[in-house]
Amino acid sequence: MLRLDLLRILASLVLSIGLCAAAPAQRTWLDNGLEPCARSQATFYLEGNGMEDMHHKAKIFNLDGTLKGEGTYNDAEYSIADGEFTYYWPTGKVESSGKFLNGKKDGVWKRYDKWGGELAEKVYDISHLANLVYTMAQTMPDYPGGEKAMVHYLKDEVGKTPKNSFATFVVEKDGQVGDVVIVGVEDPALKEKIAKSISTPRWQAGVQDGQPVRVKMRVPLN
Repeated sequence: MLRLDLLRILASLVLSIGLCAAAPAQRTWLDNGLEPCARSQATFYLEGNGMEDMHHKAKIFNLDGTLKGEGTYNDAEYSIADGEFTYYWPTGKVESSGKFLNGKKDGVWKRYDKWGGELAEKVYDISHLANLVYTMAQTMPDYPGGEKAMVHYLKDEVGKTPKNSFATFVVEKDGQVGDVVIVGVEDPALKEKIAKSISTPRWQAGVQDGQPVRVKMRVPLN
């Protein structure tokens, strides 16, 4: 009888272990920007992968199950990346690797093409982000009505501009325009008039990671 009871206990333990092993890991669905979203809108999914030095480890997968990235977070909701991170191409080769500091990329990030060749490193310094000027942002600044509206406005205000002329300027976080440089126009009075026309309306500021940022623009004048 004792032997039979022991066999039953062992069988129960084996079954319990099997059920635990078969239980799927809890997933967080992520959109193309690696932000949480509904499953129907997901491009990736995240699964927790234990703890390491008081950080929550996680892996990010493409929907086909291939590894997209892995690293650590400082919260159980996996919302604030913190520590070493590596991202992968669909082929499995490393795409980039570096460090997050409280949700922001920090320091030197190494980058590679899809064949494994080294690309130029990117350097992040979060102490300088406040004044960083982007040339490309996730959402670029927008002139009221769009670029064509700006060209039409310039024609109404300034008249015809020389062929292949263009302007460069910085759209600040509040939509104000500064550091205007007019290229391809010789007349100083015309340059001033163009600069004033570009700067008069307030632009919609550029956005990076959900925050307004300074963006340098280059737009044709005709």
